[in-house]
Amino acid sequence: MQHSLFTLLLCESEGISDTLYPFSIMHSSWELRYGGRRIFEVYRDSLPEFSIRFAGRDLQKRSFLEQESISVDALSGQSAPLMIFRAEIAPNTHTVTILRRMAIDGGQSFVIKNKEQIIGVYLVKESELTGLNLHAPTFEQVIENIQFDILPVTTIDTESIHYQWDAMMLAPKAIAESFGFFSKQLKETLPGHVFALNVDRILTGRNCEFAPGIVLDASKGPIIIESDVQIMAHSFVQGPCHIGKGSIIKAGAQIYSGTVLGPVCKIGGEVEQSIFHGYANKQHQGFVGHSYVGEWVNLGALTTTSDLKNTYGEIDVLLRGKKVQTGLRFLGALIGDHTKTAIGTCLSTGTVIGIHSSIHDIGEFPPKEISSFCWGTKELSNSNNGIYELEKALTIAEIVMNRRGKLITSAQKQLFRQEFNKI
Repeated sequence: MQHSLFTLLLCESEGISDTLYPFSIMHSSWELRYGGRRIFEVYRDSLPEFSIRFAGRDLQKRSFLEQESISVDALSGQSAPLMIFRAEIAPNTHTVTILRRMAIDGGQSFVIKNKEQIIGVYLVKESELTGLNLHAPTFEQVIENIQFDILPVTTIDTESIHYQWDAMMLAPKAIAESFGFFSKQLKETLPGHVFALNVDRILTGRNCEFAPGIVLDASKGPIIIESDVQIMAHSFVQGPCHIGKGSIIKAGAQIYSGTVLGPVCKIGGEVEQSIFHGYANKQHQGFVGHSYVGEWVNLGALTTTSDLKNTYGEIDVLLRGKKVQTGLRFLGALIGDHTKTAIGTCLSTGTVIGIHSSIHDIGEFPPKEISSFCWGTKELSNSNNGIYELEKALTIAEIVMNRRGKLITSAQKQLFRQEFNKI
């Protein structure tokens, strides 16, 4: 095994439990998907000289390590030269090129800023690591004992994912940037019966199935189709778009530009500039636009998100009860892991739903903020006071995950209980 020349420590920033809600309930910020890959995967693939380490909230980090089969022992022994970086920075080609050059050419330590914000620190001496708590849960705590006044400053322009909708907005550009990486892996030829526009900007992996009547339109951006994907008859896919490994596009689906599908998603109906993180189902008709959908979510037939106000005004959201102005005219829903909607569910612009909620029997539009473990919705359901019983929710989660060959980890169960105790 080749020894890494440098160490990159990705650290969660203070406050992300609220700003990245509901994704942050179950996930660390370096797991955010803003293109075909998650944040940590882009660093891993782009910086082979670096050994990647993680600092963040304990349970979320443990859950991540368990799911990725990364042993804690493999993350020990952090030594100089060490680059400490905010985990919510969305790396692009420009960013990783500069970081590599900084590390290779850097003979001294320095601070990295984006405008006036400190986003990273590069330390070359072992003595500079003394007194640092490299296992602290936040970037701010990790760097709090560094003497910044004696270090030179380097400034770089970066993109950050402060809120989940930032990932959605970055998706078109991120998909296009990832084309070069995936072109080295996905080299299969499209079958002749597929109608393809700008075929040179379409990548296809192994063991994919393409039914008759499919239109792949890469005239406005690339289409990246990973291995084991099935696209059924009369589907339309518009680039830029990324379809993850093992996903299924149902017959007649309309997938518009800016859409990212993680692994093993089943998608039908109409989707526009939305991210399905992975293992999520939207198999039937209905529109989902400008949304971020978590893992193990199932959207019932005709579930539809509104992503534009009748007034064309800016959309605000409620995150843990706090009103946030998004500055966006288009925003659908942010949906936490394991949430399910009944047939015909309609979600208002900027709806936020926590984890393990079952949205059904509502009789009208649900509230714009629905907390975790809601049964119906807490405001509208009289059954069990509108609360999804924890043990029943866990049982359903195990059934759903087992069907895809996955098991709930011990850290995930603790995260479920931790969130349940907040309601």
